[in-house]
Amino acid sequence: MALVVLLTAFGWAGAARAALSDTLCNPYSSAGPQAWPKAGELDRAAAGVETELRRRGPSGRFGDLLLALDLPASDTARPSPAEIADYCAAAGELMRISPEGSQRQAEFYLLSAFQMARAAGKQTVASVAAYRLGLVSLSGPSVVGARGAGRPTRGGATAAIRGAAQAGGGGACDLLASPQALFNANLTLSLASLACAADQAAQAGDSQTAALASLRLSRLRLAVAESNTAAAAQFRAQAAQAAIAGLAAARGIADPALRAEIQGRLAFAALDAGPGQAADLDGVVQAMATAQPDNPAALSFAHALSARLALAAGDAPRARRLMDQALIEESQRVLPARLPEWRLLLAEMDPEHRESHILAAYDALDAIRPLLPRFDPLTEETAYSLYMRKVFQSAVDLDLSQASGALEQVRVRDAQKIVEAYRQAELQSVYGSECVPERDPLRPETLAAGEVLLYPVLLPDRLELLYVIGGANGQASFKRLAPNRGVDREAVSDLVEQVVLSLSYDNDNAWRAPSRRLYDLLIKPVEPDLTAGSILVIVPDGALRGLPFSALLDADNHFLVERTRVSVAPSLAYSQPGGDSRSRGLQLVAASLEMEVKLPAGDFEKLEGTAAEAKTAAVVDGKRIARSWTIDNFRRQDLVNVLTQERVDILHLATHASFNGRSDHAFIVANGEVILLSELRQILAQNRTRGDELDLLVLSACETAVGDDEASMGLAGAAVQAGARSAVASLWPVNDVGTGELMDNFYRRYREGRSKSAALRDAQLAMIAKGGPEANPNIWAAFTLLGAWR
Repeated sequence: MALVVLLTAFGWAGAARAALSDTLCNPYSSAGPQAWPKAGELDRAAAGVETELRRRGPSGRFGDLLLALDLPASDTARPSPAEIADYCAAAGELMRISPEGSQRQAEFYLLSAFQMARAAGKQTVASVAAYRLGLVSLSGPSVVGARGAGRPTRGGATAAIRGAAQAGGGGACDLLASPQALFNANLTLSLASLACAADQAAQAGDSQTAALASLRLSRLRLAVAESNTAAAAQFRAQAAQAAIAGLAAARGIADPALRAEIQGRLAFAALDAGPGQAADLDGVVQAMATAQPDNPAALSFAHALSARLALAAGDAPRARRLMDQALIEESQRVLPARLPEWRLLLAEMDPEHRESHILAAYDALDAIRPLLPRFDPLTEETAYSLYMRKVFQSAVDLDLSQASGALEQVRVRDAQKIVEAYRQAELQSVYGSECVPERDPLRPETLAAGEVLLYPVLLPDRLELLYVIGGANGQASFKRLAPNRGVDREAVSDLVEQVVLSLSYDNDNAWRAPSRRLYDLLIKPVEPDLTAGSILVIVPDGALRGLPFSALLDADNHFLVERTRVSVAPSLAYSQPGGDSRSRGLQLVAASLEMEVKLPAGDFEKLEGTAAEAKTAAVVDGKRIARSWTIDNFRRQDLVNVLTQERVDILHLATHASFNGRSDHAFIVANGEVILLSELRQILAQNRTRGDELDLLVLSACETAVGDDEASMGLAGAAVQAGARSAVASLWPVNDVGTGELMDNFYRRYREGRSKSAALRDAQLAMIAKGGPEANPNIWAAFTLLGAWR
């Protein structure tokens, strides 16, 4: 029974597909195939795949490699555990990085590779498999939305942090050997995997893997410390330990440039964990400087580290001189990626000129941002998190701290522009600027009367609210409310988590108190400007992207949606108010999936009610709308045929979808295949070549991640990538009855002439007024409008 539960929970599909990798790399089954590949074939296949993965890089296509791993089996001799471990490590890495792969299967394969390698005494293979497992768990294995489906045990960031506190201890490898390994939260699994990888690699003499695992482990622990005050001291101490251990391992890296780079990053992580670590860094600067004496990157890093050590010792003048030298050397690089960070450090060392240093950091980032890679080649962190976030936050903080007196309007406008650039950079970093269709950005000055634009800004020490009130003839008012220092980013994120977990998982009343608190923090300050005919457009920050704003409660227990229309904009650069497209007649495609599908990306259970939902979109009063198409159990080619041959205004997709984890793994499920979001964008681009942009994309079976800022961009990113003016999508899976009723109400009102925002609001109000189960915000609040609202 335990095995059945495991296989069901994690979508194991080996029996259905009978792929060799599924059979050999199942850590929860001792059964094997009746026949095996011939001697040596597993090793050759694994070596070939590893070579090709290194050659092609993460941007390649890998469909042929998936086939190369599915070897014919005709021998009765079982391969050794060592051979199987090598094979599963290669198969797991392929699943991890390939857009055609499955993050969930990658976890299975890599865990199996680790366990077999450990049993066979192959520490190097075990460490590599554990390191890759840590990376795949960090990226957030895709959470598949399935309406009405059973859900995993309630979790979230806070619960994950509690469970992860001991994950990096001496028992990290034992945790991976446990039958329950994959039941741990992503954070716990990542910490354990990285700690185990560092330990096993060090024992095997694999200096590079040991140092990289320690670096990623240290930075992950620092990120947890930054987001959780209660756990900060413990996680910072553990981060320091990992960084110091990594520095010891890094000394054995043969490549001098790589050695200097990793040493510098580890030393910085140690200092970020606490200035008390400075005493343990003696000799690191000299080692970095002498490793490549003619390399400006190594010298820049060495001088910046020296500057930080001088500052920790209380010698600010020397720190400034060394930092100036680091800036000179960094400027000599082809891509001076660290100039913004060095400028911020100089602002810390030279507080008298803090403003000029922060402005210089922002200007430097603006110059190099288009050239930065999406992901760091060493740690696979996004360029945004590695190089941009702190610069944007510092620039916003600077403008807002000076927003008073005669300069208040100017400073608030400047801050709004920086926040907007902040949101754009985050989307482009995660999804790639080439994957985000260009648009004419909305200028806040063009907002109409009754349109209120709200920018909540979550800072480490406070909550800031910027907002713009539309007016006639471009007379918009820019305002900044007094900063709320009673809460910070962590406190707001915790409140959001409580609301979302209660509404989407437990269906209890625990969401009410944090919902009221969030209303008081975010909405009450702008309440006087929200009238019956107004619309509140929110550009959310961080965890707020996953918040169902419509369900926020005021002091009288009235929902925000009862006061005003609500829309969410991931960024104004990728949103417009929209216009009246009803005069030309809306043309609609409604595609549904109502069958069980087994794919490398996972097993997807049969959906009920999706075909009826598609019919709801295409039928009014029992009559089919002119120029509408419904496609049951659709395939990719079905969408290609209609979207490239007809002008389509609305695309309604009632199927499984996954928009979490790595952005290049985002997909929707079709009949016998997945359609990557990037592929859907290309299909829709054919529609746009005729001058017709998709007006509305409806995604009715998806969900966002809880407790992960980047993963929570999945839904907004899906809407932006697809190139639609607007999207209506679910934040969590909703049952068939609730989805069908809300969609019926929405389309009925939209066709009557309401705007998209008004139609969605009216549909939600109708469900509230009706009472009964559908009045529960667990149903109607799951749906949100992104993008154009008119």
